[in-house]
Amino acid sequence: MTEEEFHNWVAAYIEIYSGKEEFDEFHPQYWAIEKFVDLEADSPEICWAAVLIILRNNPDERVLANLAAGPLEELIELHGNDFIDRIEKESRSSPLFRSMLQGVWETTDEVIWNRVLKARLDS
Repeated sequence: MTEEEFHNWVAAYIEIYSGKEEFDEFHPQYWAIEKFVDLEADSPEICWAAVLIILRNNPDERVLANLAAGPLEELIELHGNDFIDRIEKESRSSPLFRSMLQGVWETTDEVIWNRVLKARLDS
């Protein structure tokens, strides 16, 4: 993925969730949601980078809620052991990230989930 493709993806993800209207798979930016799904298993580093860039664009609550309950939650579920240290660090340095963690639902790994719960509270 080129840098331009990456930034187009991030922009499309923000755009689709920034609107107030409902959308379906025929929305012109729906591909951005599917891109996370396509990459989450085999390219978690790219997904992590996209989550952080989206967050740094200071998106609205709807974008944050969907980012938390979608890409971030899947990243934790599939690759929690590899990312929990970074998640904890980001939570300590970013109140917005820490707030976004509230939208992540429980994972199957109890140890990782307990660390996520603690990261939600750390400041």
